[in-house]
Amino acid sequence: MKGIPFIVLMMALLVMVGGCSQTEVKNDLSPANEEENQTASPGLGDDNGEEAQPSETDSASDENLSENMNIDEYLNAHYKIDGTHYETDVWESDSGMTNYTVKLLPDTEEYSQEINEKFQHGHMKSYEETEMMFDMAKQIMDELPEVKNKSRVDSVSWVSYDGEFKVVLIQDFEKSKHQADGEGLSKYTSNQIEYARVWLQLGPNQEIDELNVRHIPAGEKLNLDDETSASYPEDVIQLAGSRLVDGSVTYSGNGDGTINVYNIPLRWDGKYPAGKDFYNKIIQSTKLVRIDTGDDQDVIRLIKLLNVH
Repeated sequence: MKGIPFIVLMMALLVMVGGCSQTEVKNDLSPANEEENQTASPGLGDDNGEEAQPSETDSASDENLSENMNIDEYLNAHYKIDGTHYETDVWESDSGMTNYTVKLLPDTEEYSQEINEKFQHGHMKSYEETEMMFDMAKQIMDELPEVKNKSRVDSVSWVSYDGEFKVVLIQDFEKSKHQADGEGLSKYTSNQIEYARVWLQLGPNQEIDELNVRHIPAGEKLNLDDETSASYPEDVIQLAGSRLVDGSVTYSGNGDGTINVYNIPLRWDGKYPAGKDFYNKIIQSTKLVRIDTGDDQDVIRLIKLLNVH
């Protein structure tokens, strides 16, 4: 009977030793499990503590996203103006450059009429909506080429609901469509190009032997021979041929591809004094006109006829 307690004691010791051994085995496995978890965890550094670098697959995916980008969706998402949306004409030059001609369109006919009127009176009053459009157009011109490689914005324009009224908000005159194909007007100044384009579109007679340019300062009378004449509210430019029959164009530029055209004759005929009301009506009835780029060869032909006074 005395041997029984001894046997029980020995069995208890064996159980304790087995438990300790099992505990040690578990502790030996823990570091391995921890290392395995660290290896499997995304975004963790490597053994040297350096951050994991994006894979080539991720970079390729980002590049494809840029290449496959829908330009209209991008503009509508990043340059949204309430009541409007963008549509873009895309063309490619011989150099491989992708060019965008961006149109800002109204969502409704009612909004179109509202904005058209504000553009038409823009030389007399500043409107928040039109100023926002000019600012947004400049952002698009500056920022879009940074998003889309080998691209440029040719112009951004407001186009009415019926497509009949258009205002160029901004245009890359130095790199027009013809220039992008290597037929540029780069050796001429922006003023020379402007004078020629205005006459090309509005000049009464295109068969002229010279194109005279006269700068008229704000405050000068419309009719110097009439003491009742009102004065120009802004600096204007008068283009005319060498003969009376060639006619003239009197306008002020807005710096955005549009001009304000004054209905001023080259020579005043009629009974004078005509009275201030007569001249004030002329000032109030100026017409906003968008000037097209025209054909480069026609523009160059007129530039060579310029005579700036």
